[in-house]
Amino acid sequence: MKATAELIKEHEGITLMLSIMQKVVEKIRKSQVPEAADIDRVIEFLSVFADKCHHGKEEGILFPELVRKGFPQESGPIAVMLYEHRIGRGYIKEMSEHFHEYKSGNRDSLRAVAEDMQKYITLLTAHIRKENQILFPMADNALAEDVQNQLYERYEKLEEEIIGRGKHEEFHRLLHELKTLYNV
Repeated sequence: MKATAELIKEHEGITLMLSIMQKVVEKIRKSQVPEAADIDRVIEFLSVFADKCHHGKEEGILFPELVRKGFPQESGPIAVMLYEHRIGRGYIKEMSEHFHEYKSGNRDSLRAVAEDMQKYITLLTAHIRKENQILFPMADNALAEDVQNQLYERYEKLEEEIIGRGKHEEFHRLLHELKTLYNV
């Protein structure tokens, strides 16, 4: 499998989570309280799957290969993607902190969680579009098929090291469960 195709496939799961998060945000804005466990699992998905695993593949494997092929790291698409990854990490951190405050009894913090989620949704929606429509086609033009296959193999090893065996499938089960629960 092409390395970029794997990342696009992962984007589909992340996009589904963004749709689920939008439903959570809407629920909170209507003064309804989602299950705390659901928000915990959303934050875990974002932190572990989207950031450590998916962005880890991009930052640790794909982007360095593109730099070796002559793509600039300090400007252009890679620089933008790295910047947006950092912004996204900040939103996840804020979301987690506000949710911890909420669980500690500060009921007003739930609205802050919704605001953090909305910022993340907006950022990642545009980010994924840029990667799928601009960066990945550029990568496909620059990387030979055998290099793409090698990168894919490295993705598999990284995923097992970062999240462990079976966790990817567990996240897909979570997506299916939350999709059903929130009528996405």
